[in-house]
Parts: sequence; structure tokens; C-alpha cells
Amino acid sequence: MSLQTPSHPHSVSFAPDAPGYVLDPYPALEELRTKAPLYYWPEGRSWLLSRYEDATAVLRDSKRFSPNRDEWEFAAVAGSAALIPELAELNKGGLFALSGSDHARVRKLVSPALTPRAIERLRPELQAVIDDILNDLKGRNTINVVTDISDRIPPRVIGSMLKIPKGRETLFQRFTEAAIKSFLPGLLRPEEVPSLRADVQEGISLVRETIEDRRRNPLPDDILTTLIQTEEQGDRLNTSELLSLVAALIVGGFETTVHLIGFTVYNVLKRPELLAQVKAEPELLKGVIEEVLRFDNFGKLGIARYALEDVELGGVTIKKGQMVLVLLNSALRDESVFPKADVFDVRRNTNSSIAFGHGMHFCLGASLARLEVQLAVEMFINRYPALRLVKEPSFGPHPVIRKMETLEVQLNQQ
Repeated sequence: MSLQTPSHPHSVSFAPDAPGYVLDPYPALEELRTKAPLYYWPEGRSWLLSRYEDATAVLRDSKRFSPNRDEWEFAAVAGSAALIPELAELNKGGLFALSGSDHARVRKLVSPALTPRAIERLRPELQAVIDDILNDLKGRNTINVVTDISDRIPPRVIGSMLKIPKGRETLFQRFTEAAIKSFLPGLLRPEEVPSLRADVQEGISLVRETIEDRRRNPLPDDILTTLIQTEEQGDRLNTSELLSLVAALIVGGFETTVHLIGFTVYNVLKRPELLAQVKAEPELLKGVIEEVLRFDNFGKLGIARYALEDVELGGVTIKKGQMVLVLLNSALRDESVFPKADVFDVRRNTNSSIAFGHGMHFCLGASLARLEVQLAVEMFINRYPALRLVKEPSFGPHPVIRKMETLEVQLNQQ
């Protein structure tokens, strides 16, 4: 299959696995924005779109761009269907795969369970989970925020929301990691695939089991019971849609929040004056979280869209079936929209932020992620007023995420 390569400068290259990119991707992203805002990246078999204006144009253009992986020209040979068929099958009933009217119908059914007001009702539940995890730090002086806090809170929160038996959350975590790593299957090493596929199979079985159990034993004020009863009252939420929605809630609920907690703690602790401000004015944390998402986004790449027809954009033609990676991390540093974009400013107006997407596929779980991170960071800082960074974080390999592996902090003064 022939690919069209644009006439961008040959001096530009994109190497997300190059040493240093994961620590600081922003110089490379600035070069793309400046020299080749629409760049065909052969290794990823995709166009890289780095400017804010182009990013929002593509994200809101649901007539010509789809998030459905099946529309990709390489779906049959390099998509998840070729490597992890169960994941491809699961995604068919998901919001990304559904067409306009079906997407609107399903989203309308699910939205009430995830509005800011509905999520606010979960505050006591979230606080109890976070309290419990922070209690485990008693008697310790130095911890790794990633493994001791970030990795532990989201599985427990989602487990609590879905009423999953304690101890099964680690299964969900492995399922999530497998689903995220399979985002760009072409970047996976062949030897990784069998274990990822096993984790996906196990995760789907657990989701199915949980849904069936809730059918038999409905619970009051329960998100899963609400979704099931919506389906059973003839409101056309079928079983595959339900399965995909719950899986998406798990994947989205884990992935964003795990990384956002770590990156937020890091960005606050490396700025002592900001730490003091947040202690004095806890409401500031909302602005801190938005600015972390904008200024130090944990995404290594971007979100994918597939052209449904030939599209002229920025002087190049994106052919039908080609993948566009919308580099949110770059768009959120675009000076034309965010003045002094390279300055971390917690009082910045972030109304234009597209960190949780844009248009009809705006992330449904954004309110949950925001509240969870806000409570986790606030409670951690309050519990340990002498918190300080021991050293800079370290990052591990990951195809699509800037995966923080260690963030060592000291809890008490010595």
C-alpha cells in the first residue's frame, strides 16, 4: 500500500524513544510545531499533528475523522485485531467505534452517572480509599510516590465504584496496562504480545463476571446497576456496549489518574513556593492539576484519529484510512493559544485546554480523574507537611506514555 509523504523539511525527525525525550519532549515538539506541523512519521505509520488549531479542527470533525481503529488502512495487518483479537472485539461496542446516532444514544445513557455532581457524591468513598492507602505509610520516612500511592489509589477507587471484591483490582490493573500498550500495536515487541493478550482475556472475563453478578444482585446508588438497568428497561444499551463501557471506565479511570497523581506531586514538590501556596489555599490545586496536564503532560504521543475520506489540511493531503496522531502535549504548549506557554502558571486560564479531548469524544471520566487527583494530592500534603523531593523522578520504557517509575520523597523532617 503506497503512502504519501509530505514535503516537510528533511532536517526534522521524530524519535520518541531517543534518550531524553521522555524526560523532556518539549524541544522536539516545538521543532515539529515550527518546522513541520503536519509530519508523516513512518515508524508510527501516522501523521503527527502538533499545532493547537489543527488539533481542535481534527478532534471536532467527526464527519471526516473517526477514533475507530477499524478505519485504519493497516488495521488488518498491524491493528489490535491482528495481535489481540479480544481487545478489537471489545472495542467494537465502545464509544470510539460507534457511529453518530449510536454514539450519541450511548453517551446520553452513560453521562448522568459521570457528571461533576454525580462524581461529587463519591467524595466520601474516595477519601476513605485514599486515607486507607496513606495509613499504610505510617512509620516510613522515604517512599516512592508511584508504587506507594499513585499505582494504588485508582484501582481501589474503580474497584470500590464497581464493587469489585478486594484483591481483584490487580487484575484490572494488568488489563488496563495491556489495553494502553496495545494503542499502537506496531510499536509493541512481538515477545510482549502473548502476556498482554492473556491479561486482556482475564480482564474481560472479570468485567463480564462483575456485570453478571450485578444483574443478579442489583445495588442501590451503584454505577454498574444503573447502567445495567438502563439497558434492561429497553433503553437500548446492549451487552457488548455495556461490556465496552465498563472496560473503558476501568482503563480510563486507571491510566489517566495513576500518571496524573505522580506528575502533580512532582510539579508541586519541585516548586517549594507553590507547595506553600497550595497549603495556604487548597482550592489552588484545581488550577495546579489543569496546568500539570497542559505544561507537563504524561502523554508520550497523542490520541489517534483515522481519516474517513481524503482531507486537505495544512497544505498536505491526508489519505482516506490514514492515522493522525493529535499530539495534545504539543498543542497545549502552542504559544498562539497559551501565552508564555513554557511558564508553569497555576492561575492561567485553561478554558482552552484539550487535555481531556475535544468535541463529541471529550473524556467522560474527566470529573472523576480531577476529583481523585485533587483529593489524593491534598490529603497527602496535609498528612505530611514536611514533604520534600529526594531526587528527580526516573522513567521507564513505554510505547505511548511518559511512564514515571520512581518519585522518591521524604515524608518527615529529619
